[in-house]
Amino acid sequence: MSKKIFVIFSILIGCCFLYLFVSSEKNSQVKIKLKLEESVFKDAQLLQKKDGKIITEIYSKRAVLVDNNQMSLQSITITFPEKEFTIKAQQGLYYTDSSKLVLSGLIEAQGKNFKVYAEEAYWNPQDKTIYSEKPLKIETKKFTIEGNSGKANANLIELNKGVKAVVHIKG
Repeated sequence: MSKKIFVIFSILIGCCFLYLFVSSEKNSQVKIKLKLEESVFKDAQLLQKKDGKIITEIYSKRAVLVDNNQMSLQSITITFPEKEFTIKAQQGLYYTDSSKLVLSGLIEAQGKNFKVYAEEAYWNPQDKTIYSEKPLKIETKKFTIEGNSGKANANLIELNKGVKAVVHIKG
């Protein structure tokens, strides 16, 4: 009989300790600190929405969080669904605090009726304009224009310095 009482008493004490351990875990605050610098993301997608609609989609085959403010991107595709406009670039640097983007390498942008080629470009989301201080080339079915620098937005493409144009005439 004393063995049964000892076993029951041991089980009760064990349950009390288990209860105290579990309840102390629930009340304690565990702090988790993640250091995300140099984290690598494959097939990263950054969406910018307005009123529930996607206005800009940035896709990168590989993204590395350089620090809290900068993300290095590779094999980038930027899509503006409403404008039917897409930009592809080999590399980029995305600033998370301002959404600014610096593109480099081979850059190709395609709209409904034109293509733009560049080596380096800067995207400023505040004025929705792409800037470049490097040579640009714009091709359509009717003409080709080249310039040493320029800017473009949904309403205007402007080339500067050493502009050359070739008009394609059907004969």
